[in-house]
Amino acid sequence: MRNARRFAAAWALVGFALIATERDATSQERGAISVAAGYAADLDAVRQWDATLDGMARTGELVATSRLNDASLQGRTHEYLAQYHAGVPVHGGGVSRQLDAAGVTVSMFGTLYRGIDVDTTPALSGSEIAARIEELHGGEVVAGGQPLLTILPRLDGSFALTYLVATSDWRFHFADADAGRIVHSVDAFRSQAAVGAGAGAEGDLKKLSTARAGSRFEARDLLRPGEIVTLDAQGEDDRFSRLAFDHSLRGLPEGEPIWTADDVASDPDNNWDDAAVVDAHAHTGWAYDYFFQRHGWEGVDGENGRMLSMVNLDFRNSLFLLPPFGPEGTGIFVYGTAPLETGVEYWTNLDIVAHEMTHAVTHFAVSERTGSPTGLGDEYSYAGGTVRLGPASFTDDAGETHSCETTVFVGQWSTPDGLEDVRFPAVCEDGRFLLASGQGSAVDEGYADLSAQAVEFFHEDAGATADYLVRGGREWPVARSLADPRSVPLYSELPQHVYPDTYEDRYEFALMWYPLEIGDGATTSPWVFQNGQYVFTLEDYGYLGAHWNSTILSHAFYLAVEGGTHRSSGMTVEGVGGDNRAEIERIFFRALTELMPASASLPIAAAVIRQAAFDLAPAGDAQRAVDQALRAVGLPPASL
Repeated sequence: MRNARRFAAAWALVGFALIATERDATSQERGAISVAAGYAADLDAVRQWDATLDGMARTGELVATSRLNDASLQGRTHEYLAQYHAGVPVHGGGVSRQLDAAGVTVSMFGTLYRGIDVDTTPALSGSEIAARIEELHGGEVVAGGQPLLTILPRLDGSFALTYLVATSDWRFHFADADAGRIVHSVDAFRSQAAVGAGAGAEGDLKKLSTARAGSRFEARDLLRPGEIVTLDAQGEDDRFSRLAFDHSLRGLPEGEPIWTADDVASDPDNNWDDAAVVDAHAHTGWAYDYFFQRHGWEGVDGENGRMLSMVNLDFRNSLFLLPPFGPEGTGIFVYGTAPLETGVEYWTNLDIVAHEMTHAVTHFAVSERTGSPTGLGDEYSYAGGTVRLGPASFTDDAGETHSCETTVFVGQWSTPDGLEDVRFPAVCEDGRFLLASGQGSAVDEGYADLSAQAVEFFHEDAGATADYLVRGGREWPVARSLADPRSVPLYSELPQHVYPDTYEDRYEFALMWYPLEIGDGATTSPWVFQNGQYVFTLEDYGYLGAHWNSTILSHAFYLAVEGGTHRSSGMTVEGVGGDNRAEIERIFFRALTELMPASASLPIAAAVIRQAAFDLAPAGDAQRAVDQALRAVGLPPASL
């Protein structure tokens, strides 16, 4: 059990290593050091930097938040060392290091920040911040109203003393500890013992593990070690709000349920006719079986905690709502059911369910080791070295020319009094726009997609469709392709703009400042860039390309398994073949659950995956395939 492997204490480090890998000058000036070193790459570099991190530990700049025994390699341990400044945690700062049986460092990955000079004495208390956020921005502070004092790295290289607050608008907010303004926000969701039977959305018959309760049967799987419960929102928004938020608003202990038997999906004779319930309940069990049987991972939290899903909400999407939300404060999966002119669209197919469950595995695996409440998919990870200089000016598709001196985007900001027009000035450096992409979130989404396909192949004999295509609803049949990302357009109305298959072709966005009266922070403009050049304009601001750029990583997974000639780079990858797919799956899973730091760009994730391949298959076919695949998608070693 993962619980038995947790060690949470501060202690001095011996034999740790740091390597500042190659990056652009902008990220160097911003005080971010990308950490990516290990026996798989450069042993001398690992040894060379031992004294540096040892010194940081002695001064309290690095604090061990966890120590876990390796789940697959005997004698290995994994520590996460979170970065602190004057006793206050630095958001996204920290290093995950792997030790061998003798206590010698094997690898380390993460991001560290230099030049932190903020006064860590807040002018406002946590309770004052909570009251101010509720008054000025609406929504209620959840999880007992206990804001966490945190240092937030900012885009201009400075640092802000903030409180991290979870609120009922499904967001984690960072509020300035002196002025109370929200300076940054992160989504708290990741989108997209009886035996009964029922037909799913495609008319296929599925067995369901259910429980008898008096005169009815409930969608409660008590046969698997991790209990699976499917709740039925019955199309009621109030029921969803109660189940999603009341636990955290009331500050109840984690695991204490607020759901009742009336909330559980039920059927009178155990022959189920609600397709959403049938698919969500059955597919959750299928995904559970994959994670446990393939990887020894118990449930989504690694400890067989109860898995709660909710179906029959009128919206066209699916999501995993992170802790502290959900009817037990442990998160919840939500699957929409949307009426169409030609029928009903169910967002409960195996692709989608396995995708959302992987988001949960990712969150619990990363947050347990690192102590980061936002897990891996924090869109602020672009502060960890993935911001770069763009053009000095560009002309958009409406013929308007923008430069740093003249560009102001006029958007709308939600306030308690309604939407207000706001002017967003550009974030520039040396007269050039700054471009960014949400690479931590892209890694999160890439893992969700590749794991969903792995689940499908695992259950192919049971009738699952396995084809490396990520499917959506009825009117969105193919969302992404792992085999050929460029075959799928980002939008049907923009067929010329397709998903990328190389890091060089990733989508980026010009950055804009919030005005001071709203929040002294940054967001993304609607202007989209590729290879540093303007390509098109979105209708709104704030997206960082998480789903778009996810195919860079998931395509590498496909190539490592199936091999082939890369469409864009022309490089040939000798994959391990479908019969050996499990080797690649275990490498990627190890990288995620044992080694991944809290803040991971795509290049850092690639370095972590390479190390996992070295750990599990040194000099083997799987290691070669992984290396070739990552090179093909533009992620060679030391490419930070």
